[in-house]
Amino acid sequence: MRVLPSSPRARRRFFRLGVVVLVVAAIAGAAVFIRSPKQPPRAPAKNAPPAQVVKQSKHVSPADRRAIDRTLDRFIPAALDDSSPATAWRLAGPDLKGGTTESQWRHGTSPIPFYQPRGKTFHNWTTIDAGPTYVDFNLLVHPRKGAKTSASYVFAGSMVKRGGRWLVNGLYTTAIFAKPTKTGQHEVGPADFGAGPAASSNEAPPPQTSGGNVLGQTWLLAAGGVVLLALLFPLGLGVASVVRERRSRKRYAQSVTRELPPLPRSYGTSQPPGGAPMGGQQH
Repeated sequence: MRVLPSSPRARRRFFRLGVVVLVVAAIAGAAVFIRSPKQPPRAPAKNAPPAQVVKQSKHVSPADRRAIDRTLDRFIPAALDDSSPATAWRLAGPDLKGGTTESQWRHGTSPIPFYQPRGKTFHNWTTIDAGPTYVDFNLLVHPRKGAKTSASYVFAGSMVKRGGRWLVNGLYTTAIFAKPTKTGQHEVGPADFGAGPAASSNEAPPPQTSGGNVLGQTWLLAAGGVVLLALLFPLGLGVASVVRERRSRKRYAQSVTRELPPLPRSYGTSQPPGGAPMGGQQH
């Protein structure tokens, strides 16, 4: 069975196709053999310095607390239910205003979530972190009677001190306390959609592997080798055919002589059957 075409032009095309296939196979082989970067070790190095514990302060002076209370008493009702966007804009810090204008706040476009709070004072905030010019806090707010929602919201916020004034520099929802469902769950927040709790110390840790997914890399290498061999087989046939063709042409060119062979000697002496010599005169 003939594997290669008989036409020299077709064989040359076959050879060019083999070169293209070889290039593609080389690129695929390089992609297979490139190993994924090593993951950094989880355990710290032996000569690593001791970890620095981030210290947080929750101390807020009585004067600053009273000033923050006054700001929140005006900002919360003005900003959450859009009753006074101008007041909320004046009491907002630079981070909360960032990228917006007062006109946008007046038209209902602001980064503050909509909520209808109950009460006029909001002093029940708890400190998360505090410094001379900033305070991070959590604030629980209940809905007023007739509000669109009956759930209580927990807001995380930050205060910043600018020019002797405390301004609200951030405010977003962190938890929603709704009515209990059939399953007993009544709190919805970011923690409900996060990862599960860490395993306790008496539980066995998950198995660790040092070399990555070795089995997967082995199968990839094997598959890549098979594909590479399948692609190189027709290329080798094409190369062999071209080499044989060139050798045949070379041998043929060497065997052919450029001089014509001599005429036979009997051409001038042979006589026809009538007895007269060829080429002579007849009497």
